Amino acid sequence: MKKVVFAFIAITVLAVLLQGQEVTIRDNTPFSYAYLECKGSYQQIPAKIGEFMQAFFQQGLSPLGNFFGMYLNSPAQVKEEELQWRLGFPVAADAAVAAPLLKGECKATKIASYLHVGPYEKVSEAFGKMFAFIDKSGYKLTGPCIEKYLDMNPQAVKPEELRTEINLPVEKK
Repeated sequence: MKKVVFAFIAITVLAVLLQGQEVTIRDNTPFSYAYLECKGSYQQIPAKIGEFMQAFFQQGLSPLGNFFGMYLNSPAQVKEEELQWRLGFPVAADAAVAAPLLKGECKATKIASYLHVGPYEKVSEAFGKMFAFIDKSGYKLTGPCIEKYLDMNPQAVKPEELRTEINLPVEKK
């Protein structure tokens, strides 16, 4: 009986956590962003976040949205040392960004979007579902993946409750 009750509770909790976790295609407003260009292993992410944050705030820049990672290729495409990625914040179009940071433009006007709830290490599990949905919906990818980290203080959030919005730029085939 205890196993049945535990299974029911586990299924109920899982159903609540997965609510709303469907891939959607939606309009996107293009934006400017300040970023740190990174290359190589994702194991560097914690150190690179520190480097980015220090430079960003020392320059007196103001974020206009969530902190994000932009992934220009993937471990499925290239060797680990060839991975290219960026860490950044959206900023005002007229923001003055100086080295070591760079300034970029995300011009995507339509994106496939998915809310992943759980540890950052498991975000990649959502991509198969997203790619299948994009293809089935008559779209194709047009740019790099952007993962928006929605929790202001991720160290204060349980790993299974972390929220990451995954955005893939798309256009009709």
